[in-house]
Amino acid sequence: MSTTLSLHEYISVNPPFNTFQEAPISPEELEFFAEQEIIEIIPNFKLSTPGSMLYCIEGSFGPFQPNVPAEVPIYIALTLYRRNKCRILPPRWLSTSHLEVLVKEERQVSQHFQAIPFYYIEISKLLMTEASSIFGLDFTEIQNLLEEFKKIRNGKIQDGLSKVNGAITVRLTNLSANECNRIRVLFTSALNVWNQIGKNDRKWQEERRQGPM
Repeated sequence: MSTTLSLHEYISVNPPFNTFQEAPISPEELEFFAEQEIIEIIPNFKLSTPGSMLYCIEGSFGPFQPNVPAEVPIYIALTLYRRNKCRILPPRWLSTSHLEVLVKEERQVSQHFQAIPFYYIEISKLLMTEASSIFGLDFTEIQNLLEEFKKIRNGKIQDGLSKVNGAITVRLTNLSANECNRIRVLFTSALNVWNQIGKNDRKWQEERRQGPM
């Protein structure tokens, strides 16, 4: 018998946001990419190189002079922070005031997603795990706002995808790397299911035409 399975039905049986087990990019790989993002620090030392600059394969960073702000990749910032060689300045979007606005607008506007750094989930995890003191007394509130923000976005994604039925184009803008990764898992699995159903349906139609042997 022919069977039609909508994406809504597939989501109900296979929730898309519970596991990274089959994700095309692992959480560790996403964190690696996020560590290349630029963040601002205030060094407490002077680097003995021309211009007090740090020369790396991906570029030059600095200058490294006491109390002079410098922009560096997150992996360099965390390395220096662990050695008490700098202060890390939290990104402006990772503050209570900014997150409160994001949460409010994300909840109110259902048609699209708020713009946020592509690796916001990984960046916030790295900083809040390895440099939690930079957030001071706001740490818990920032953590709660982030969780609420992610929950709202995940709900909107799941609600949007649950309405997909058939061959249509789905437009999801301003998604993060983490969210895109999860959606890839869902669509790949759903397409595999539909492909198998199509094969079974064609087989059933062929057997029906041939009739009983």
